[in-house]
Amino acid sequence: MKKFLHNKNLKVLIITLVILVVMSVFSLADNSVISSVINGFTRGLFQVSAAATASADTASYDDLKAENERLRQENAELREQLADYYDIKAENSRLWKYYDLKKQNPSYTIQPASVIKRDTNDDFYSFTLDIGSSANVSANDPVITENGLVGWVCQVDVSTCKVKTILSPDTKAGAIDKQTADSGVVSGSTALCDKNLTSLTKLAENNKIKKGDMVVTSGTGGVYPGNLIIGKVTEIKFNSYDTSRYAVIKPFEDIRSITAAAVITDFNSKGEVKQKQ
Repeated sequence: MKKFLHNKNLKVLIITLVILVVMSVFSLADNSVISSVINGFTRGLFQVSAAATASADTASYDDLKAENERLRQENAELREQLADYYDIKAENSRLWKYYDLKKQNPSYTIQPASVIKRDTNDDFYSFTLDIGSSANVSANDPVITENGLVGWVCQVDVSTCKVKTILSPDTKAGAIDKQTADSGVVSGSTALCDKNLTSLTKLAENNKIKKGDMVVTSGTGGVYPGNLIIGKVTEIKFNSYDTSRYAVIKPFEDIRSITAAAVITDFNSKGEVKQKQ
């Protein structure tokens, strides 16, 4: 309120209005000289009033423009902070899940990483991570996200590694159906990869696998630790070449759009070839 009353332009406007009222009273008298003086003075006051109002409007516009620019900058900063918050929140969520996996499997050494490149010439969505041999990463190490197995390390240098995904036919991961204990080998194919699907092959003829079953790594072969989640069965099909059956698997991770992953660089059975019981 004080700021309002101390506005110079407002004071001029109020004084002008008061004088106009007084002059209007005098102008009721039948005196042409007085009327002429009043009319001239009135015109001057109107000009002063108009100038004061215009000045007030100009000042108000400049203030509003400056305030609008300040708010625009603040909004931009808040949006950036919000984006950073969600990135950090997502990263923390991933790390906590890796931490839980580590608690359940104390022998695991897990190295989180970010995807820095995708191979556009690879139909099976291979990618490059920003960690390499300096972080003890080696060829054939399993690669996971918080949602399960996504691939394995096929090439390594000091600071990066290339990952082939479970959508690739080059992948050969021993796996079992969690519900029925039927075993097979997870391997990708050209027909399935673009749908983010892979397959469980080499199934026994009398297998009991059904739609909706969960498939995990078996741990045989010493390349992948056992019980890593791979995906769920979406359908059972027959191979047109040899009439054998295979299960179509939908990974719990969309491998086509991964931005972060982790390499399991060590675990208890690494390198050991387990015999079938």
